[in-house]
Amino acid sequence: MARKKVNVEEKLDDNSMERVIKYLSEKGAKKTIACQMLAISYNTARLDKLIQTYLEKKEYNAKRRAEKRGKPATEEEIKYVIGEYLEGASIVDISKSLFRGPTFIKSILDQYHVPERDTSPDYFHPKLIPDNAVRDRFAIGEKVWSAKYNTVVEVLKELVQKGEYVYQIYMLKDMQYGYQPAHELGSLEDLKKMGVSI
Repeated sequence: MARKKVNVEEKLDDNSMERVIKYLSEKGAKKTIACQMLAISYNTARLDKLIQTYLEKKEYNAKRRAEKRGKPATEEEIKYVIGEYLEGASIVDISKSLFRGPTFIKSILDQYHVPERDTSPDYFHPKLIPDNAVRDRFAIGEKVWSAKYNTVVEVLKELVQKGEYVYQIYMLKDMQYGYQPAHELGSLEDLKKMGVSI
């Protein structure tokens, strides 16, 4: 009876590539082991090509970072950082795509009071909304930040409960409905006025 071939996901991330390059620099290193470390089929030509491509990319990234070092963020970069973050991109991913450091990206988010995603969200005690984004009421159809769900939502309906405005919301990313009081929602109007696409 023939054995079913198991598909192993290749490990071609930066950390794996660095490990393999370090391993191959050691005396007695074998390319068969290097291929196993990357979970690729034994193929020396492909291994060499992967390493070469990785090193070229690393050199290009270092050059681009050096060119941007010390330069202030452009208007386009600011809009891009804010828009990508609100869409769910991580600070590390945004940093890589712009050839800027994570601290640089974080400083833009802080400077423009972008609502911060909670890395350890507590459903019953969501993160506080930045002061400049606090509103008592929101318009139907408005896209706002949900502190409870860590994402951009659309306001669908307004209700009043115990003297406070509560909104039916639609989570655009997860395609789910929910209800939230106004104090757990943040206005994105200031960011939209800057030209950020939300």
